[in-house]
Amino acid sequence: MSESVISTERKMTLVVFFAFAFAFGGPPVNAQADCSFNATGTSVSLCSLLKNNEAFSVAAWKGGTGAESNWSGGPPVDNGNDPAGGFGVATTYDMVNTDQPYKKAWLVTEPSPKTGALGKCLEFAYAIYGLGIEEFQVFLMTYLTEDVNDALQNNTSPVVFQRTTLMRRKSTTHGQWTPAKISFSAKGDFSVAFEALPDAMYERYTGYVAVDDITFRPGSCENECTFDFNFCDLTNEPNNDDFDWSLGRGTEKMNTGPTKDQSSFISNGITNGGYAYISSGYPRTDGDIAQLVSPVLDPTESPMCLKFWLNMYGSGIGAMRVLYSPTANANNIRELWKQEGSSSGTDDWYPSQVTVSSTESFNLIFEASVGRRGSGDIALDSITYSMGACPSQPAFSTSNWGDCTFMENTCGWQIPYFPDEVCSMLSRVTESNENPPGHTENDFDISDSYIQFDLSCYQQQARYTVSLTYLQASITTESCLSFWVYMFTRVQSQSKIGALSVILITSDGNQTLWRLENEQHSDWVYAQVTLPAVGLANVAFQTTKASSVIGMIGVDDVTVFSSACEVLPEQSRYETGDCSFDHDFCAWTVQNEDPLATRPSENWRHATRDVGAVAGLRDHTFQADGGGCLPGRLQHRHRQLVEEPKRPREERYVLSLLLLAALFPDSGRAHGGQRPRQHEGAAVASARQRHSLRGEPVVQGPGRAGGGRGRVHGKHTRQRGLTRLLWHRLWLYFSFSFTLALAFAVLFEALLVFFFFFFFFFCKS
Repeated sequence: MSESVISTERKMTLVVFFAFAFAFGGPPVNAQADCSFNATGTSVSLCSLLKNNEAFSVAAWKGGTGAESNWSGGPPVDNGNDPAGGFGVATTYDMVNTDQPYKKAWLVTEPSPKTGALGKCLEFAYAIYGLGIEEFQVFLMTYLTEDVNDALQNNTSPVVFQRTTLMRRKSTTHGQWTPAKISFSAKGDFSVAFEALPDAMYERYTGYVAVDDITFRPGSCENECTFDFNFCDLTNEPNNDDFDWSLGRGTEKMNTGPTKDQSSFISNGITNGGYAYISSGYPRTDGDIAQLVSPVLDPTESPMCLKFWLNMYGSGIGAMRVLYSPTANANNIRELWKQEGSSSGTDDWYPSQVTVSSTESFNLIFEASVGRRGSGDIALDSITYSMGACPSQPAFSTSNWGDCTFMENTCGWQIPYFPDEVCSMLSRVTESNENPPGHTENDFDISDSYIQFDLSCYQQQARYTVSLTYLQASITTESCLSFWVYMFTRVQSQSKIGALSVILITSDGNQTLWRLENEQHSDWVYAQVTLPAVGLANVAFQTTKASSVIGMIGVDDVTVFSSACEVLPEQSRYETGDCSFDHDFCAWTVQNEDPLATRPSENWRHATRDVGAVAGLRDHTFQADGGGCLPGRLQHRHRQLVEEPKRPREERYVLSLLLLAALFPDSGRAHGGQRPRQHEGAAVASARQRHSLRGEPVVQGPGRAGGGRGRVHGKHTRQRGLTRLLWHRLWLYFSFSFTLALAFAVLFEALLVFFFFFFFFFCKS
């Protein structure tokens, strides 16, 4: 088909869209609702947004600029990166100290007439910052009050409306502007409200929510569809399937669904729109398929999340699949997502999602199949796209291993067994007074669950490790493992809390790919790392605890998708040769060991709590005692302790000289003061000569030939000299003590003989 024909068809479609919109009484564009918050000096325009929220009993937002953000709150720049630009903002302080009954803030657009079947696309940018914010929501207010403008302006009657949540976010953006787009439709007068909620637990902390560049345009957002008017930009496959998808508003059958569209189901209202569905009735046969194809989508610079809602109610439901088809090779189709059988025993809509990533242009195909004729229809609604990876939902709906929100289970990730009498350092937990909320966003106010590594288990010593492991993961191509991590402790004076690592376990050994140490966060932080193509392997999240602290390391929303990715956050990058020596030498090996060494202390060794630990020495990584380091480093620094003189052998055994030196120290220095220096020089020269022939012991990492990061070395003669010096001194003390004891014994015998003869002659006389 030529480009001119396509262009003509698009123009005709737009004309029909506008005519239909006017027929339903809704203007195609409501320019009055748009707002860029233009600033003149310190004055910021709120456009046509409602400035008085007394009718809703909530606090109002205010205008702000980046130049005054330190004074009034908000980000340092607007969405256009202009410090003098304006935006709308709600701060924790304003919400907590409002005179209104409800401690929250709404930014509400002026009432607009119904959208018509075309619906509208809302686009805006938002920024969230601080512990003081619990949640940011955008919701649709469909008014039930007859004259809402009069009710709002003159307070003549209560304002009654039906609320439909369009978007919700609990995680912070760290003050960075984030774009958002929402497709919606309304069958009556409506407003859109931006809601900020403070966190009651952290209301004494700072926090804000800001929005900018609010725009409305007719129709669904790009590549999205609510199926209220048509199939949007999606098309039925003309050749490679058995029948077509249809549009519907509610089923006529008793034992299959759906009875209403997804938005009406969420708001618990009457049918408000349409959906796409396949009918399993005659003339369909078992196994027939219908395909709905997206327009050509551009390559993804970063992964995006495809979200949609499904209704699979009935006893004879077939299967629903999402397929990836590269434009250049339409035959190279790959399955991204699949769900078979009834979603539950009730006529409900369920949210579904999967990560999409591609280096080339592609199409997505929504394919539904008939299970048993007449016993189950499949319906699709509310297709949207958002930036960022997301774990597939429902659990086990993707061919990729590892995806998990931990809402219902661990999705194949293995938690080790802990006996009842042992503290469970690793477990799946839910938000509570002791545990922070999880990262997963959901539409049903369900408490989120996630994996917690408990750092306060006193039964485990410092550097104890525990792993969350996925067994026999199939990694046939380079893949990206993305997840969210939370590290915190309630002990403000404790800066060392532990480490989280991603470890690849193959037949060749263990390889650490990612490691984050001693970070402390006030929220969930995004992380990712590339997994090399190794075939079958085990993948583990391993936590190493420091000394016991009241705190935890959390992992949530794990996603695996086919693509390489940069390491995030930057400080978690793990290079070849990096080693904290928690449990071993990592990839390092000890070379040039002294074959004549008689004790382990004469070579490099790894210190543990049981062997080789130096009293009072704490490791640098966790500031914990009992090992986790190489004591050879300490010996390398104290050279003066290992180059003591080697005294003549005859001095060790001549007790008379020892006694003389002890009783007359000046005489010892006068007669032998030069001899130690002579022997010291000989010992040093001898040691240097031996090492020039044999080489020094070196701990050498892979590919670094004794150099680079982590290089450590020392001279084993100094270690041997220190050992011999200690034995030599012990021998001196023993000899001196024995000589004194012998002298006292002789003196005691002489006294006995004296007293014997004295009393003998005294008594005789």
